[in-house]
Amino acid sequence: MSQAFQGLQKGVSKLPDVWTEHPEIVRDLLREAGFSCGVEPRILKGRDPDWTCIIDGQRIGGDIYIHEADAIQGVSNGVVFALLGMLVAVLLVVLWQTWVIISLKRRARGS
Repeated sequence: MSQAFQGLQKGVSKLPDVWTEHPEIVRDLLREAGFSCGVEPRILKGRDPDWTCIIDGQRIGGDIYIHEADAIQGVSNGVVFALLGMLVAVLLVVLWQTWVIISLKRRARGS
């Protein structure tokens, strides 16, 4: 095992996950820069080997995991729109209740 990889396991020189709208381009650029791509992950087992690139240099080493940007943190656009819709619905209910309360108070004063 290389010294850079051992340092990574101890928490030194960590490489990030890469989130991009064009994962194929990022993978190709990493290959051109000397990374080995399409290999079994060494750090986080179970990651897709097709989207894993590794480097073992003198100053840095480890795995880089490439992800499609629309899958950021497992939240799809549908979930975001559903949450936004629920927020709008709650806001409308609160506004309607406020209007009803104000209307009832005005009627009570007028009686």
